[in-house]
Amino acid sequence: MTNVGTDDDEARIEALLWAMTLEEKATLLAGARMWTTPPVERLGIPTFKVTDEPNGARGEGGLEGGEVSAACFPPGIALAATWDADVVERVGKALAEEAKTKGAHVLLGPTVNIHRSPLSGRNFECYSEDPYLTSRLAVAYTLGLQREHIGAAVKHFVCNDSEFERNTISSEVDERTMREIYRPPFEAGVREADTWTVMSAYNKNNGVYAGENELTLTSILKDEWGFDGVVMSDWFGTNSTAPALNNGLDLEMPGPPNYRGPKLLDALASGKASEEAVDEAARRMLRLIMRAGAFERPELQPERAEDRPEHRDLICAAAADGIVLLKNEGDRLPLKVEELSSLAIIGPNARTAQIMGGGSAQVNAHYKVSPYEGVAAAVGDRVALGYEIGCTNHKLLPGLEASLTRTPAGDEPGFAVEYFSNRSLAGEAVHRSVVVGSQQAWFGHIAPGVEQDDFSARLTTIFTPAESGEHTLGIASIGLSRLFLDGREVIDNWTRQTQGDTYFGFGSTEVTASVEMNAGQSYELTLEYSSEGASLLAGVKLELLPPVAADSIERAAKLASE
Repeated sequence: MTNVGTDDDEARIEALLWAMTLEEKATLLAGARMWTTPPVERLGIPTFKVTDEPNGARGEGGLEGGEVSAACFPPGIALAATWDADVVERVGKALAEEAKTKGAHVLLGPTVNIHRSPLSGRNFECYSEDPYLTSRLAVAYTLGLQREHIGAAVKHFVCNDSEFERNTISSEVDERTMREIYRPPFEAGVREADTWTVMSAYNKNNGVYAGENELTLTSILKDEWGFDGVVMSDWFGTNSTAPALNNGLDLEMPGPPNYRGPKLLDALASGKASEEAVDEAARRMLRLIMRAGAFERPELQPERAEDRPEHRDLICAAAADGIVLLKNEGDRLPLKVEELSSLAIIGPNARTAQIMGGGSAQVNAHYKVSPYEGVAAAVGDRVALGYEIGCTNHKLLPGLEASLTRTPAGDEPGFAVEYFSNRSLAGEAVHRSVVVGSQQAWFGHIAPGVEQDDFSARLTTIFTPAESGEHTLGIASIGLSRLFLDGREVIDNWTRQTQGDTYFGFGSTEVTASVEMNAGQSYELTLEYSSEGASLLAGVKLELLPPVAADSIERAAKLASE
């Protein structure tokens, strides 16, 4: 394994450990907020920041991305389809540059869990069902990041390959299968790429939570593989105080802690938690902070959006390399524009830029281009385009198409947002911004002067439908919400609400209303939200389904025949 740098670095770490009180060491072992660790100001130990990863460096914004936009890269499954480690390393390098624009020291990836079932909900974040391919790409990605001095977090260790009951399920796997299938990508990330961090999984391994599993975290990862970095929990994935610390979990995330802080000090006082384990975890945290250069640059940098042309080019090239053409009967592809008079574009995602899988992988992308928009730009006025939805495929209604919205000021697409430092939209707004997406999830930082457990927000947009007919509006939230159309309340999810499965099971059911709208006519949509009833996560989503004809499949078939 590669040490921090020199013997002087390790000596500095030991000197800091010697100077720290037990309480200060314990402070380092849990997050302060959603994405940061606490400083120890007395000794000049700085705050450390991480950011979510799978599609891009999101920054402090919520699960739908914050006000500061980010580059949206192809997900892991698409990168694996390139079969090109060089491309993946270049993506890692670009993501390191993106992480720096968000002031982060560690990017929370790569995700190297195995595609055990095609139905697993987070397969898109991971690379492959093949441990060899996954291992090669894990190494390439990690090297791309860390050569730019941004740490990787190889995750989720281990056997986190099912979303069903993901916080409690036990992955029952024998030793040979574990070593041949599930552990190799993690081992490669440690032994070959010297990853700075490893993230433990939510699930149990053979009956023991992954975040307090002595066999995997200590015997295998740290002792056998020689890992000298930090083992951090997945977010809210710590399940105990003393067992987690004693068995190898160095950092509980996020903060404020559920199991450390005062609980850890109590466990130390009673002898249940080991002081030697505290020293070892604090040593690893100091090593990580030193690797990131945070001692030399202790001030967290403000987040910024940098839409770089070279990143656009790389995103396009990587996505193209990941496309696999299975059949090309009669060599009809690529289509020659000069030989075309009309094209039929069919499908529920044709006019929707469905480019992200949600959750940790969601970012506020610099830009989005739907398939229809891309084809239209490619053919110009030379080819007539016809479109039919054909069918629907949504579980929840789709979000508003950004190109059909504009702020009330009329100068840009999206929603004008007013934030209030209370739960009742009372008084003057304390912050104003513009967001493009109609779905917001606040996870940690919200806005200046806004606390997650005590705020409300009003989102307003001018919507101009592309077609006439019955439009279905829908809202869901974790917290209270209601929707107004031209000042008239059309959906009440505020005074009465039903618990549903939105927002990881913490949110309400989707509440809908049907309204007649005319193509080309502008309508003001106002979505009001209160954090009343929300806790760790706050969020609201506004959705809209345009008219869908009863004979939509027949219409699509007719368009195709023409």
